Amino acid sequence: MKLFLFFILLLPGLAKANFLLQYGLNYSSEADDTSSDDYETQRTFHKVLLGASVNARKTVFFGWNINSWSSSFTKISDEETYSMLEMGPRITYFFSDSYNGFISAEWNPYAKGTRDKTGTSADINGSSMAFGIGYRFKISQVFGLGAGLYYQSLSLSTETVNSTESTVSDKITNIMPMLELTIITR
Repeated sequence: MKLFLFFILLLPGLAKANFLLQYGLNYSSEADDTSSDDYETQRTFHKVLLGASVNARKTVFFGWNINSWSSSFTKISDEETYSMLEMGPRITYFFSDSYNGFISAEWNPYAKGTRDKTGTSADINGSSMAFGIGYRFKISQVFGLGAGLYYQSLSLSTETVNSTESTVSDKITNIMPMLELTIITR
């Protein structure tokens, strides 16, 4: 009942709020074909935020973040791949109501995926956090294109191989530029 009452009280404020939909994409690929030490690496990272403004100036947006990414690293005959889905709250602060420069922070308590290391496949779980800074160029009153630079840290807590779960303390970090499309309603 208390949760229902909270949402009823929150609805009038959300009706006056601006809404934000932000999509970011990063793709990178690298290969070295030297005869003694050849390798190839690829990564694709998608970042989506759906949020609403939470302050009177409508420059602070709070909402739900979804990261979906995959990466692979192949060296001679060894291969390591990741496929992850991460979700959690994210806050984005625009420096002005022209919605150009911004900073953001996110915490993703849900981080699940698979990891394949030299033929051993495992289900992995953990949590992640990320910080970013970016700039958005207005295309119209609603649409914007821009770029961001993000630091992301994923901490793995459990790994399941063939129904056997074990505790791990692996950490994966990414620093990545992203191209971003932003829609802000007024």
